[in-house]
Amino acid sequence: MCFNNFLGRVVAMTLVVTLVTACGGGGGSATAVSNLPGTPPLNGLPLPPAVGNQLSVRVDAGPGGSGYNVNRLYTTVSICLPGSTTQCQTIDHVLVDTGSTGLRLLSSAMAPALNLSRATGPTGLPLLNCAQFVDMSFAWGPVATADIVLAGKTAASVPIQIIADPAFNSLAAECSSGGTAITTAATLGANGIVGMGLFKEDCGASCTTNPAYGNFYRTCTNTACTATVPTTVSIAKQVKNPVSLFATDNNGVLIDLPAVATGTAPSLSGSLIFGMGTQANNQLVPSAVLTTSSSGYINTLLAGQTMNNSFIDTGSNGLFFDLNSIPICSGASTGFYCPVSRINLSATLVGTNSVAVPVAFDVDNAFTLFSTGHAVLPTLAGDIGYAQTFDWGLPFFYGRRVFIGIEGQPSSLGTGPLYAF
Repeated sequence: MCFNNFLGRVVAMTLVVTLVTACGGGGGSATAVSNLPGTPPLNGLPLPPAVGNQLSVRVDAGPGGSGYNVNRLYTTVSICLPGSTTQCQTIDHVLVDTGSTGLRLLSSAMAPALNLSRATGPTGLPLLNCAQFVDMSFAWGPVATADIVLAGKTAASVPIQIIADPAFNSLAAECSSGGTAITTAATLGANGIVGMGLFKEDCGASCTTNPAYGNFYRTCTNTACTATVPTTVSIAKQVKNPVSLFATDNNGVLIDLPAVATGTAPSLSGSLIFGMGTQANNQLVPSAVLTTSSSGYINTLLAGQTMNNSFIDTGSNGLFFDLNSIPICSGASTGFYCPVSRINLSATLVGTNSVAVPVAFDVDNAFTLFSTGHAVLPTLAGDIGYAQTFDWGLPFFYGRRVFIGIEGQPSSLGTGPLYAF
């Protein structure tokens, strides 16, 4: 998912990447439509796994009815009424996104009976969250409070976003800049997003004093909520990274995905491990530790270019960068690269700590890759439209153990925000 925060803090949001555009969202109705059969049910919490800080993740074709998805890393998330272990719901095919912050679930994928409490703004009226993306697509909906359960870990009473809640969707244009609303699994390619990137909140201190900052938060102007206005919001009420709220194993995450044995694959399974250097399964043995800027950026050196707004992100389904020498696809694959034959490239990633590490990667013809029908495409790449940016998307993670260190959280690698691999 490409970062939206050329407005300010990078943690703001990321962009959901679909097959129709390399760094953009697909089309869709502005009305919330359920992609699940019937009404989603409530359930008790599932039994915790044997390894309490480890969650299974999978790259596959995505939830039913969502079309053809590639290089999407999914997991299962449980949410509960705060304090309850019986009034819960388990939702599958939630996108794991190390490029954003917070849990954002489609209203259509949530059980109405869960009836989560909605947050309010400074005037006591509903608080709404606006997530705008680089391609002008956007996610809009109220902030609610839930317990988030991931593996054997619980983050209690966490603000989350409910995307496309029908009660507020008539006001979605107040979030839009003329782009496409994310309202269904077909437009998102998932039932939600769990953002567990570099930062603790989606906006941080800027939104506590500046109501117009990034158009992140808005509140209703009256009890009927016929319109909204920008609002300040306290840190406590901002959408949050659940990992930073765990009692332990809360200084970062480790994405552990195997290499792809052949050129492509129908699916792939791996692990999302909480904590860095806190348990036997997350010990720190990386070859490189790259600290980031306060906005979450590192540098990428490629073909004589210095891309100083670069980042590493499971939520993007390809490697996205601008290189004029590579042909861009036409038709439905536009925005991705379509070289005549495979291209071998090498770049250097540089942290703010001046640590530099070379990374070799390949780029294949996207049209040919899509024709396989496979979900795992390690050589998929496209242009991003920002000369200063290299988005190291999910293909970067195949065959690597990649650590994401959260801001202000110490580890033996140093204090985040940082990347290590």
